[in-house]
Amino acid sequence: MIINREYEQEIDFRDLFFHLLYRWRSILVAALIGAILLGTYQFFNLKLTHEAGKLTKAEKKWEVDLQEFRDSLRNARNNVKTYTNLIKEKNDYLNESVYMQLDAQNEWYAYKRYYIKVDQAVLDALPESVQEDPADRVISAYTATLMSGLDPEEMQALLGTSKREYIDELVGVGGDVASNTITVSVIGNTQENVVRQLDYFDNRLNTVSAAKAQAVEAHTLTLMDEDVRSRIDGGLSAKQDEINKQILEWQEALKEQREILNDLEDKEEPKKPVGIKKFAAIGFIVGAFLLAAIYAVKYIMSGVLHSGSELSERYGLPVYGEFAKSRARRPGKGLDKLFEKWEFKHASSEDVVVDEIVAMLRERHNGKCVLLTGTVSGDKLNNLSQKLQSKLEGAVGLATEGDFLTNNAAIADASEADAVVMVEEKHASRLNSIEREAELLIMGSANVSGCIAI
Repeated sequence: MIINREYEQEIDFRDLFFHLLYRWRSILVAALIGAILLGTYQFFNLKLTHEAGKLTKAEKKWEVDLQEFRDSLRNARNNVKTYTNLIKEKNDYLNESVYMQLDAQNEWYAYKRYYIKVDQAVLDALPESVQEDPADRVISAYTATLMSGLDPEEMQALLGTSKREYIDELVGVGGDVASNTITVSVIGNTQENVVRQLDYFDNRLNTVSAAKAQAVEAHTLTLMDEDVRSRIDGGLSAKQDEINKQILEWQEALKEQREILNDLEDKEEPKKPVGIKKFAAIGFIVGAFLLAAIYAVKYIMSGVLHSGSELSERYGLPVYGEFAKSRARRPGKGLDKLFEKWEFKHASSEDVVVDEIVAMLRERHNGKCVLLTGTVSGDKLNNLSQKLQSKLEGAVGLATEGDFLTNNAAIADASEADAVVMVEEKHASRLNSIEREAELLIMGSANVSGCIAI
């Protein structure tokens, strides 16, 4: 572990956005107060004007007409923009994707399947209590490395595209842990092309990937099966038809929305009187903005941990796992529930994160004792430890020492443990405390192997 003194905490605007969103209650109250204050001011101002005969019923009706006009105009513009972008995206995909340009009735397919046999010395060295097949890690090494670090120019010359999403449509690599096999496959428009492309990835599998896989576990890679054939791709044909049908539907909708927009733009917007609604709206926005700005400044100046990546960038540690943490006032209820689903729609579930951490601990510290420590409380560490131990099944020994900076036993235990994993709480652990913790761990020559964000 090395402390990067030049690292400066960056502002994650998405995280800041949800930080403000979860405070919607107080921001809404501030907005309503602003609306009431400015609305009341304008009410008395208009009352005096009305008593002087300067305010008419027609002016009140105008507000409704104007709002309807603007809503219609805005919706029409948004719809035109949306349909234009959708059509462009689909056309770009059809033009750029090599897979979508193939003949579904005459598609060429080639593959090679290999059997992975782990050396007997590796199997003999495994403890009897270990149930994991070493070949599983070898398969993961092949599937993780074959498609990584591809040269864009080589891919353009070989496959006709350098974009990874389009490459993945043409080239597949899959492992079967049940049969200890790994399969590399390609699809293309001619037999010559797929043979040449398969040879390239087959060579990469047996050189670049094999070198990294051998570092995981010593093994032998044996070719079991290979084939090159022409086939009909029903999935490709259906996808092409679906996209073309969708484009036609969007083109019709775009034409209709453009006609609506042209009609609205030809109309002249009514003259705008100054009314209570306008002032109330201004007060609403100003009130909400001011309180949101105060929250934003406090967020920036808080000096607390916001994500596991900050630990990785600051201390050069791999993140074993990062749990989703809700900042909602009432988690799982009302609007807070919707905001949580929005924030964590791409986040892994707690069970998945636990499994990832367990896999890392098994891979790096099998048969050793690992200390979980950090500036968080001992109760939170114990809770995390219990979840991990239930799935580790004794493969890795876990110990916990919370409140690192005030716990004298933590430093001594960190120096004696086989490895130390820093555990810190997002939106709670202070960065200056974490830095002091890191300094003490370095001074104590602790073997800090990674970190976890809870």
